[in-house]
Amino acid sequence: MPFRTSQHRSSYPITAFLGDLGGLPIALLALLMLRGFLGGDGLQSTAAFGLYAPYIFIAYSAVILSFLSGALWTTARFGETTRLSSSAIILSNLLALAAWSSLMLIFVAQIMTIFAVSLLSAGFLAVLWAERTMGAPAGEHHRGYWAMRLRVTGLVTLWHFMVIFMMIQEL
Repeated sequence: MPFRTSQHRSSYPITAFLGDLGGLPIALLALLMLRGFLGGDGLQSTAAFGLYAPYIFIAYSAVILSFLSGALWTTARFGETTRLSSSAIILSNLLALAAWSSLMLIFVAQIMTIFAVSLLSAGFLAVLWAERTMGAPAGEHHRGYWAMRLRVTGLVTLWHFMVIFMMIQEL
């Protein structure tokens, strides 16, 4: 048993590091868009790697949401077989499809781009809610994991809301 505990503790720092690192491109892209927005040139002027920054923001968010949906699928699949785990598997599929849909929405109209960012933001919150609803075993490792998940999801959601606000202002 002591080996198992030390194994869990040693695996947390990499989880926290990768969680924080995964949120970094979202923050950097949002800050780039904020600079364009406040600088008076607007979001239309913001580019990263020669591409329209809001589209990169949406694409990256969709990839991360798809990844989290897959993690939710795995957690539900290997947990106890209950109605809750079956619902989580269905939710994980719906969230992955929502992430894909957000990539398609950007080609419809500018207002749909705002909806795409809103959909992704709701998806991040839904994954967090589903993980929490499924429950986590008690312990120091899990408290650390939840602190990281709350921190990263909170910041990612905040950046999404900021991007939505800027997009609405430019309508």
